[in-house]
Amino acid sequence: MRTNMVIIRMQGGLGNQLFQYALYEGISAKGTAVQVDLSDYCFGKEKRSYELPKLGLEPQTAKPAQLRRYYADNRRLYDRICRHTIGRDRYRKERDYDYEPWALETTDGYLSGYWQSERYFRHAADIIRNKVSFKNTATETVVRYRSQMEAADSVSVHIRLGDYAETEALYGGICTTAYYRNAVQYIGSRIDNPRFYVFSDSPDQAADVMEGCDYELVEGNRGEDSYLDMYLMSLCRHHIIANSTFGWWGAWLDPRPDKIVVTPEKWNHLCKGHEICCDGWIMLGS
Repeated sequence: MRTNMVIIRMQGGLGNQLFQYALYEGISAKGTAVQVDLSDYCFGKEKRSYELPKLGLEPQTAKPAQLRRYYADNRRLYDRICRHTIGRDRYRKERDYDYEPWALETTDGYLSGYWQSERYFRHAADIIRNKVSFKNTATETVVRYRSQMEAADSVSVHIRLGDYAETEALYGGICTTAYYRNAVQYIGSRIDNPRFYVFSDSPDQAADVMEGCDYELVEGNRGEDSYLDMYLMSLCRHHIIANSTFGWWGAWLDPRPDKIVVTPEKWNHLCKGHEICCDGWIMLGS
Protein backbone atom coordinates (compact mmCIF):
# COMPACT_ATOMS: atom_id res chain seq x y z
CA MET A 1 0.00 0.00 0.00
CA ARG A 2 1.28 3.44 -0.92
CA THR A 3 2.20 5.64 2.08
CA ASN A 4 1.86 9.40 1.99
CA MET A 5 5.09 11.28 2.48
CA VAL A 6 6.61 14.73 2.03
CA ILE A 7 10.05 15.02 0.45
CA ILE A 8 11.98 18.29 0.74
CA ARG A 9 14.68 19.20 -1.74
CA MET A 10 17.96 20.24 -0.11
CA GLN A 11 19.92 22.93 -1.93
CA GLY A 12 22.26 25.83 -1.36
CA GLY A 13 24.76 26.52 1.41
CA LEU A 14 24.47 25.85 5.12
CA GLY A 15 22.06 28.69 5.88
CA ASN A 16 19.63 27.58 3.18
CA GLN A 17 20.02 23.95 4.22
CA LEU A 18 18.96 24.90 7.73
CA PHE A 19 15.79 26.60 6.48
CA GLN A 20 14.91 23.49 4.49
CA TYR A 21 15.69 21.30 7.49
CA ALA A 22 13.56 23.56 9.69
CA LEU A 23 10.60 23.02 7.35
CA TYR A 24 11.33 19.29 7.65
CA GLU A 25 10.98 19.54 11.43
CA GLY A 26 7.95 21.81 11.13
CA ILE A 27 6.12 19.27 8.98
CA SER A 28 7.30 16.34 11.09
CA ALA A 29 5.98 18.02 14.25
CA LYS A 30 2.53 17.93 12.68
CA GLY A 31 2.73 14.14 12.44
CA THR A 32 3.51 13.85 8.71
CA ALA A 33 6.18 11.48 7.41
CA VAL A 34 8.94 13.55 5.80
CA GLN A 35 12.33 12.96 4.19
CA VAL A 36 14.92 15.03 2.34
CA ASP A 37 16.28 14.76 -1.20
CA LEU A 38 20.09 15.09 -1.38
CA SER A 39 20.32 14.54 -5.14
CA ASP A 40 21.77 17.99 -5.85
CA TYR A 41 24.75 17.21 -3.63
CA CYS A 42 25.17 13.58 -4.69
CA PHE A 43 25.24 14.24 -8.44
CA GLY A 44 27.19 17.47 -8.63
CA LYS A 45 24.40 19.95 -9.36
CA GLU A 46 25.10 21.84 -6.15
CA LYS A 47 28.59 23.32 -5.92
CA ARG A 48 28.47 23.67 -2.15
CA SER A 49 28.75 20.86 0.38
CA TYR A 50 25.99 19.28 2.39
CA GLU A 51 26.87 20.40 5.91
CA LEU A 52 23.99 19.54 8.22
CA PRO A 53 25.89 16.57 9.74
CA LYS A 54 28.45 19.08 11.04
CA LEU A 55 25.63 20.41 13.21
CA GLY A 56 24.63 16.93 14.34
CA LEU A 57 21.59 16.89 12.04
CA GLU A 58 20.75 13.68 10.18
CA PRO A 59 17.28 13.93 8.60
CA GLN A 60 15.91 10.85 6.90
CA THR A 61 16.98 10.70 3.27
CA ALA A 62 14.71 9.69 0.40
CA LYS A 63 15.81 6.88 -1.90
CA PRO A 64 15.62 7.06 -5.72
CA ALA A 65 12.53 4.84 -5.88
CA GLN A 66 10.72 7.18 -3.49
CA LEU A 67 11.77 10.24 -5.46
CA ARG A 68 10.33 8.86 -8.71
CA ARG A 69 6.87 8.97 -7.19
CA TYR A 70 7.01 12.75 -7.15
CA TYR A 71 9.15 13.89 -10.05
CA ALA A 72 10.44 12.49 -13.30
CA ASP A 73 13.51 12.88 -15.44
CA ASN A 74 12.41 13.55 -19.02
CA ARG A 75 15.48 11.78 -20.37
CA ARG A 76 14.32 8.36 -19.18
CA LEU A 77 11.36 6.56 -20.74
CA TYR A 78 10.45 4.85 -17.46
CA ASP A 79 10.34 8.17 -15.64
CA ARG A 80 8.26 9.78 -18.39
CA ILE A 81 5.73 6.96 -18.03
CA CYS A 82 5.71 7.45 -14.25
CA ARG A 83 5.12 11.15 -14.67
CA HIS A 84 2.11 10.62 -16.90
CA THR A 85 0.79 7.89 -14.62
CA ILE A 86 0.95 9.74 -11.27
CA GLY A 87 0.87 13.30 -12.58
CA ARG A 88 3.03 16.17 -11.33
CA ASP A 89 0.50 17.79 -9.04
CA ARG A 90 2.46 16.59 -6.03
CA TYR A 91 5.67 18.29 -7.20
CA ARG A 92 5.33 21.80 -5.79
CA LYS A 93 7.73 24.70 -5.98
CA GLU A 94 7.92 27.78 -3.80
CA ARG A 95 6.51 30.71 -5.77
CA ASP A 96 8.31 33.59 -4.07
CA TYR A 97 9.88 34.63 -0.78
CA ASP A 98 6.61 35.10 1.10
CA TYR A 99 5.30 32.57 3.60
CA GLU A 100 3.17 29.98 1.80
CA PRO A 101 0.91 28.12 4.27
CA TRP A 102 0.18 25.26 1.88
CA ALA A 103 3.77 24.02 2.25
CA LEU A 104 3.41 23.41 5.96
CA GLU A 105 0.04 21.72 5.45
CA THR A 106 1.30 19.37 2.72
CA THR A 107 0.88 15.71 3.64
CA ASP A 108 1.95 14.10 0.35
CA GLY A 109 4.29 15.69 -2.16
CA TYR A 110 7.71 16.98 -3.17
CA LEU A 111 8.63 20.50 -2.06
CA SER A 112 11.31 22.59 -3.77
CA GLY A 113 12.20 26.00 -2.36
CA TYR A 114 14.10 27.93 0.29
CA TRP A 115 11.30 28.48 2.87
CA GLN A 116 12.90 31.49 4.55
CA SER A 117 10.37 32.27 7.25
CA GLU A 118 10.22 31.24 10.88
CA ARG A 119 6.49 30.72 10.45
CA TYR A 120 7.23 27.34 8.88
CA PHE A 121 8.82 26.03 12.06
CA ARG A 122 8.05 28.36 14.97
CA HIS A 123 6.05 25.55 16.59
CA ALA A 124 9.12 23.29 16.36
CA ALA A 125 11.72 25.86 17.49
CA ASP A 126 12.65 24.01 20.68
CA ILE A 127 13.02 20.75 18.76
CA ILE A 128 15.40 22.34 16.28
CA ARG A 129 17.53 24.13 18.88
CA ASN A 130 17.80 20.98 20.96
CA LYS A 131 18.88 18.90 17.96
CA VAL A 132 21.54 21.29 16.71
CA SER A 133 24.87 20.20 18.16
CA PHE A 134 27.92 21.71 16.47
CA LYS A 135 30.80 19.30 15.98
CA ASN A 136 34.48 19.94 16.79
CA THR A 137 33.91 22.97 19.03
CA ALA A 138 37.06 22.33 21.06
CA THR A 139 39.47 23.83 18.53
CA GLU A 140 41.95 26.43 19.76
CA THR A 141 40.19 29.15 17.75
CA VAL A 142 36.75 28.36 19.09
CA VAL A 143 37.85 27.98 22.71
CA ARG A 144 39.67 31.33 22.65
CA TYR A 145 36.75 33.30 21.23
CA ARG A 146 34.11 31.46 23.25
CA SER A 147 35.60 32.47 26.57
CA GLN A 148 35.74 36.10 25.47
CA MET A 149 32.21 36.17 24.10
CA GLU A 150 30.68 34.60 27.16
CA ALA A 151 32.40 37.10 29.45
CA ALA A 152 31.23 40.28 27.69
CA ASP A 153 28.19 41.96 26.18
CA SER A 154 29.27 40.43 22.90
CA VAL A 155 27.72 41.44 19.57
CA SER A 156 28.20 39.40 16.41
CA VAL A 157 28.51 41.50 13.26
CA HIS A 158 28.20 39.59 10.00
CA ILE A 159 29.63 41.43 7.00
CA ARG A 160 29.26 39.44 3.80
CA LEU A 161 30.82 41.12 0.80
CA GLY A 162 32.95 38.74 -1.27
CA ASP A 163 30.57 36.51 -3.19
CA TYR A 164 27.84 39.17 -3.23
CA ALA A 165 30.01 41.20 -5.59
CA GLU A 166 29.14 38.58 -8.22
CA THR A 167 25.39 39.05 -7.62
CA GLU A 168 25.27 42.81 -7.28
CA ALA A 169 21.92 43.07 -9.08
CA LEU A 170 20.26 40.88 -6.47
CA TYR A 171 22.06 41.73 -3.22
CA GLY A 172 24.05 44.91 -3.81
CA GLY A 173 23.50 48.22 -2.06
CA ILE A 174 21.55 46.76 0.87
CA CYS A 175 24.03 46.15 3.68
CA THR A 176 25.98 49.35 3.15
CA THR A 177 28.45 51.06 5.45
CA ALA A 178 25.59 53.29 6.56
CA TYR A 179 23.51 50.26 7.53
CA TYR A 180 26.27 48.86 9.74
CA ARG A 181 26.99 52.20 11.36
CA ASN A 182 23.30 52.70 12.08
CA ALA A 183 23.19 49.21 13.58
CA VAL A 184 26.28 49.79 15.74
CA GLN A 185 24.80 53.07 16.96
CA TYR A 186 21.49 51.35 17.75
CA ILE A 187 23.23 48.66 19.80
CA GLY A 188 25.41 51.23 21.54
CA SER A 189 22.38 53.23 22.61
CA ARG A 190 20.97 50.20 24.43
CA ILE A 191 24.02 48.29 25.66
CA ASP A 192 26.51 49.97 28.01
CA ASN A 193 29.72 48.26 26.94
CA PRO A 194 29.14 46.26 23.77
CA ARG A 195 32.04 44.24 22.40
CA PHE A 196 31.73 43.76 18.65
CA TYR A 197 32.98 40.58 16.96
CA VAL A 198 33.14 40.84 13.19
CA PHE A 199 32.68 37.81 10.94
CA SER A 200 33.50 38.54 7.31
CA ASP A 201 34.64 36.94 4.07
CA SER A 202 36.38 40.23 3.18
CA PRO A 203 38.38 41.41 6.22
CA ASP A 204 39.96 44.43 4.52
CA GLN A 205 36.61 45.77 3.35
CA ALA A 206 35.08 44.99 6.73
CA ALA A 207 37.75 47.18 8.33
CA ASP A 208 36.56 50.10 6.19
CA VAL A 209 32.95 49.43 7.18
CA MET A 210 33.81 49.30 10.89
CA GLU A 211 36.22 52.26 10.84
CA GLY A 212 36.09 54.17 14.11
CA CYS A 213 34.46 51.28 15.96
CA ASP A 214 36.26 49.14 18.53
CA TYR A 215 35.89 45.54 17.34
CA GLU A 216 37.68 42.22 16.99
CA LEU A 217 37.84 40.35 13.70
CA VAL A 218 37.08 36.65 14.17
CA GLU A 219 39.60 34.61 12.21
CA GLY A 220 40.62 30.98 11.96
CA ASN A 221 37.48 29.22 10.76
CA ARG A 222 37.94 28.79 7.02
CA GLY A 223 37.07 26.15 4.44
CA GLU A 224 35.67 23.01 6.04
CA ASP A 225 35.60 24.76 9.44
CA SER A 226 33.66 27.84 8.33
CA TYR A 227 30.48 26.48 9.93
CA LEU A 228 32.10 27.15 13.31
CA ASP A 229 31.62 30.87 12.69
CA MET A 230 27.89 30.21 12.96
CA TYR A 231 28.50 28.50 16.29
CA LEU A 232 30.47 31.48 17.59
CA MET A 233 27.81 33.89 16.36
CA SER A 234 25.21 31.97 18.35
CA LEU A 235 27.29 32.45 21.52
CA CYS A 236 27.14 36.22 21.28
CA ARG A 237 24.50 38.05 23.29
CA HIS A 238 23.36 40.36 20.48
CA HIS A 239 23.60 40.35 16.69
CA ILE A 240 23.93 42.58 13.64
CA ILE A 241 23.32 40.43 10.59
CA ALA A 242 23.75 40.83 6.86
CA ASN A 243 21.16 39.82 4.27
CA SER A 244 22.54 36.31 4.59
CA THR A 245 20.94 33.11 5.84
CA PHE A 246 24.24 32.11 7.47
CA GLY A 247 24.18 35.10 9.82
CA TRP A 248 20.41 34.73 10.27
CA TRP A 249 20.90 31.28 11.77
CA GLY A 250 23.78 32.47 13.91
CA ALA A 251 21.37 34.93 15.51
CA TRP A 252 18.37 32.59 15.64
CA LEU A 253 20.30 29.78 17.35
CA ASP A 254 21.08 32.14 20.22
CA PRO A 255 18.28 31.15 22.63
CA ARG A 256 18.38 34.28 24.83
CA PRO A 257 14.96 35.93 24.99
CA ASP A 258 16.49 39.39 25.64
CA LYS A 259 18.89 39.41 22.68
CA ILE A 260 18.89 42.32 20.25
CA VAL A 261 19.00 41.33 16.59
CA VAL A 262 19.41 44.01 13.94
CA THR A 263 18.62 43.05 10.36
CA PRO A 264 18.44 44.99 7.07
CA GLU A 265 14.95 46.12 6.18
CA LYS A 266 15.41 44.70 2.70
CA TRP A 267 16.71 41.18 2.10
CA ASN A 268 17.33 41.39 -1.64
CA HIS A 269 16.05 43.35 -4.61
CA LEU A 270 13.24 40.88 -5.24
CA CYS A 271 11.63 41.21 -1.84
CA LYS A 272 11.69 43.09 1.43
CA GLY A 273 12.86 41.41 4.60
CA HIS A 274 9.58 41.29 6.48
CA GLU A 275 8.99 37.54 6.14
CA ILE A 276 12.49 36.53 7.13
CA CYS A 277 12.65 38.97 10.04
CA CYS A 278 11.50 37.33 13.28
CA ASP A 279 9.16 38.99 15.76
CA GLY A 280 11.11 41.41 17.93
CA TRP A 281 14.03 41.80 15.52
CA ILE A 282 14.95 45.35 14.53
CA MET A 283 14.88 46.26 10.87
CA LEU A 284 17.12 49.16 9.82
CA GLY A 285 17.70 50.81 6.49
CA SER A 286 20.88 52.11 4.94
